[in-house]
Amino acid sequence: MSTNHTIRQGECIESLADRYGFYPETIWKHGDNSELRDLRKDQNILQPGDVVVIPDLTIREESAETEKKHTFRRRGVPAKLRLVFYKPVDSEDQDDDSGSDGGGDSAVPGTPTQDRSDESVYEDEPVTETEEREPIADAPYRLEIHGHQSSDGQSDSEGLVEVPIPLGARTGVITFYPDTDEALNFDLELGEMDSVETPIGVRKRLSNMGFRCSPNGDELDADLRDALRRFQAEHDLETTGNIDQQTKDKLVEVNGS
Repeated sequence: MSTNHTIRQGECIESLADRYGFYPETIWKHGDNSELRDLRKDQNILQPGDVVVIPDLTIREESAETEKKHTFRRRGVPAKLRLVFYKPVDSEDQDDDSGSDGGGDSAVPGTPTQDRSDESVYEDEPVTETEEREPIADAPYRLEIHGHQSSDGQSDSEGLVEVPIPLGARTGVITFYPDTDEALNFDLELGEMDSVETPIGVRKRLSNMGFRCSPNGDELDADLRDALRRFQAEHDLETTGNIDQQTKDKLVEVNGS
């Protein structure tokens, strides 16, 4: 008899497949999960409270000769981490477009100042310049997945890191230029991405891509509107500061999920 599994934060189809003994596609493409597929689109980004139908497990038998060695490979294991990394940019390295004369609070790109707490300030506000970002390209790194062995590698020319990780991985840290004075550390929370249909999912994607806003919170607050405007301006979208469908589609495209 099939089982209804209610998703908790950090779970995805791959982790359920590992837990229940299926291939991920067997669960995701099961007929009883069609409404969930239409809703979430991506099997790796489910929301807490989503219900996934786990089908009955059937036993598969394979014939093999005795007295001989046979190799069986389990498909879909391990999972794959695929992220693009950018160098952080200090505020003094960017042009000052705030008009500040050096006194009081100056505007840090992507971060609202105190007088921007009222969302109406954004209605007629001109769009600020896009943020300068530089990929961490062709850089050696050391990836440590907590509870598992570390591994070394090198990002590609666009700052992409693509490496297999255990399905049960939840946290880790990646260090670029390890064992040097230029070391850059990034903490990783694996399986924590929320749906792009929610403000917190939009926040996390913008924050991941270097558009300064809090990654926490489920409201369309001033800092999120500012980050949205910057993202929209960079990708030639209408700079509304709102979460429209074009912006969500572009966020998923650029972020990779």
